[in-house]
Amino acid sequence: MNNIDPAIFKAYDIRGKYPSQINAEVVYAIARAYAEFIKPKNVVVGTDMRLCGEEFKQALIKALTDAGADVIDVGLVSTDQFYFAAYHLGAGGGIMATASHNPKEYGGLKLVREKAMPISGDSGIYKIRDLVLSSKYQVSGTGQGKVKKTNILDAYYEHVLSKFDVSKFKDLKVVANTNFGMATPAVEELKKRVPSINFLEVINGRLDGSFPKGRPDPLRPETREETSQTIKKLKPDLGVAWDGDADRCFFFDEKGEFVTPAYINALLSEYYLQKFPGGKILRDTRVYRVIDDAINRGGGISVPAVAGHSFIKERMIKEDAVFGTETSGHYYFKENFYLDNGLLPFLAVLDILSSADKTFSELLAPLREKFFISEEINFKFENQNILEDIKKHYLQAEIGELDGLDVKFDDWRASFRKSNTENYLRVNLEANSKELLEIKIKEVTSLISGLSS
Repeated sequence: MNNIDPAIFKAYDIRGKYPSQINAEVVYAIARAYAEFIKPKNVVVGTDMRLCGEEFKQALIKALTDAGADVIDVGLVSTDQFYFAAYHLGAGGGIMATASHNPKEYGGLKLVREKAMPISGDSGIYKIRDLVLSSKYQVSGTGQGKVKKTNILDAYYEHVLSKFDVSKFKDLKVVANTNFGMATPAVEELKKRVPSINFLEVINGRLDGSFPKGRPDPLRPETREETSQTIKKLKPDLGVAWDGDADRCFFFDEKGEFVTPAYINALLSEYYLQKFPGGKILRDTRVYRVIDDAINRGGGISVPAVAGHSFIKERMIKEDAVFGTETSGHYYFKENFYLDNGLLPFLAVLDILSSADKTFSELLAPLREKFFISEEINFKFENQNILEDIKKHYLQAEIGELDGLDVKFDDWRASFRKSNTENYLRVNLEANSKELLEIKIKEVTSLISGLSS
């Protein structure tokens, strides 16, 4: 098919506006090319609550069975549950219909090969794109693949909960925001299976792919306000929020203050080093001073990694890492087949709070008082040499170039990364004081403004 927009093929997945960029016909063509590229005997197929999800799932099933592959239909699932199904069922691959935390107008696909290993741009998405867009590519013939519906939810919850002694969980009060997404049924399941978790309120606790309150992304400040206000009103022990497909998890303290993911990454690094002494922990290069401090105190080994779930998972396996973190709210676990999961961090934080004689904010205070971290700042740019120009400006800095540009001084540092999909420069800063952080944000903003065009 030559009429497919190549822009939908991203570095980590396939995403576009529905139905102008991605629709059932496009999904069918992509799935046929996927089958030709991977040549799987069987493929797990699932969907989240996106309005186009069921339509896409049926197109996937038809394409894969026409290609001669058997399909294991796991139905309506979170991305975590899809990954678990692909691994647990020993499938040769998997395709999930999801556009994660994108607005309601979007549809998309996440692709994995055997053992639920993600297919990224470099490991297959771009080859599948080239196959689909090739003028010589012809989809022909119908195979005899079979379809089997399988419910993996009991096995999934047993797997996740087996990692904790939930009988020791305190009766903790929780405000949750499931953002009309796939964490909604997960929370309902936790109510039944772990009654000590006292959910005072589940905000936006129904499945609704129209996302009536906007984009289901708790990392965006405008999405956090409802959770924060509800916490101030109900006074729980903590708050938690998930994105649309429930693979990213975010926290609020008992005062309603959003917890910067790096602080959670630090707490969980210490937690998993207690379970796996001396282990390796992966972290990206966006924000890491507080994480490295926790890893060093916990006797672990910090392993810097390129951001992006496909890159992190591959590196987790290569390093045999016990835990992995991303600034974006993704968490990766050795005891979850090295895959990411949005429920495990929530349960781990409950475990930490259950054994602590402090409130959540008291637990976080030493980190918040020592490590000052900016929100991610996005700058539009046209100058394709902008990273090189920034590097020249900071000649006195220690420079890292594993993933974009890492500019390091003794009392502050900044990460500069080009977006994989748009002309945006994504910037994260850390400093030893709030005052210095504010000064450096202004300095970097002024610098980039002068270099952008």
